[in-house]
Amino acid sequence: QIAASGPDSDYPHIMEAIFTAINGAEDYIRITTPYFIPNDQMLTALKTASRRGVDIEILIPKEGDSWAAKYATNSYIQELLESGIKVYHYCKGMVHAKTMVVDGLLSTIGTSNMDYRSFEINFEITAIFYDEGISKKMKEIFEDDVEHCEVVDMEEWENRAFWEKVKESFSRLWAPLL
Repeated sequence: QIAASGPDSDYPHIMEAIFTAINGAEDYIRITTPYFIPNDQMLTALKTASRRGVDIEILIPKEGDSWAAKYATNSYIQELLESGIKVYHYCKGMVHAKTMVVDGLLSTIGTSNMDYRSFEINFEITAIFYDEGISKKMKEIFEDDVEHCEVVDMEEWENRAFWEKVKESFSRLWAPLL
């Protein structure tokens, strides 16, 4: 299935498809995205899914290609960790994949980041696969990528530098524009 979104559409089709997949998840969700700057609906869906027992892992770059996007992304990590979501920082360079695997039954690959711009402003396209074989392969790729990651530890994250937190807070204010 193909989902497309853009400023010429009355509905954010990609966001709705991802939102529906997250809300329907029963076992696990694996997300890879270079920019994780979710709107309130997506953040609530992820946190709620985790609290109802869905195993969620999100892979983001440790170092990105945008200072503001990096700190805006980092501003969500505390909430994710507190909700039981595991976050990985990819250390082998800039991860640019935009994928999601849900329960080994559904997977997505596309141009859409997990951010405001991709859901509401940019022209984006995402392929949604309802295929166990593709989902299995995509989960294996995710697990291979995790080998090049650092797990974000809650205690270490809480004790990061004050100025890092300030940069994150400032960047989050601009999140809808990033």
